[in-house]
Amino acid sequence: MEKILEVKNISKRYQSPKGEVQALENVNFRVKSGEFVSIIGPSGCGKSTLLSIISGLEEKTTGEIYIQGKKVDGISSDIGYMLQKDCLLEWRTIWSNVMLGLELKGIKTDESKKYVGKLLKKYNLYDFKDKYPQELSGGMRQRVALIRTLAINPKILLLDEAFSALDYQTRIMVTNDIYNILRKEKITALIVTHDISEAISMSDRVFVLSKRPGTIKDIHKIDFEIENRNPINCRESPKFSKYFNTLWKELREDEDD
Repeated sequence: MEKILEVKNISKRYQSPKGEVQALENVNFRVKSGEFVSIIGPSGCGKSTLLSIISGLEEKTTGEIYIQGKKVDGISSDIGYMLQKDCLLEWRTIWSNVMLGLELKGIKTDESKKYVGKLLKKYNLYDFKDKYPQELSGGMRQRVALIRTLAINPKILLLDEAFSALDYQTRIMVTNDIYNILRKEKITALIVTHDISEAISMSDRVFVLSKRPGTIKDIHKIDFEIENRNPINCRESPKFSKYFNTLWKELREDEDD
């Protein structure tokens, strides 16, 4: 697989009432096309800040971001971003919500509308296109939010605690749905999560950030050797507990320091 994203020597400092704070320091990594990567680490280590910098929503202090070898400064159309809340507009139908990104970018064409319709049909949401968000379950709302993001054809999807607002059972089912959708659409995904189980079950690799200032402390390759892998069958694998214990121990080391 070819490299699609490179994060090079990223650091972030900001001013607080108590003085200058070093949030991130010399963060370096590469992500391959089609890869799933999770970022975990202790609270306050800069996980979400790093995602915001990659998305272009927050300025870095030093360092460079490259997408397919091209240096990127600011917001890139190659990147989609899903937040903790689905941010669906309650007064717009599901169809109107999914079309929102295309409207804002000025690329709402017959071709793009056809593509959105195809996505809604493919992932069992087309029959709900004239409904409103409040008429949908939490899991369905997250799928709508994902399709709204996919409608603009991003090459990389950033997810910042995108499932944390859901109850446990729904969260497992939604992560399974989202994983399968992203695999089918061949989207590269970078996920920030506090949930070790979620990180293991969804990822090809897990990046562990150190406590603040956050830097890459370790990288764990996740390989379940499962045909037709998905987050649910990964959780049932004998390897799952081994990965969990390794990552849990590594996070506890930082918490105990």
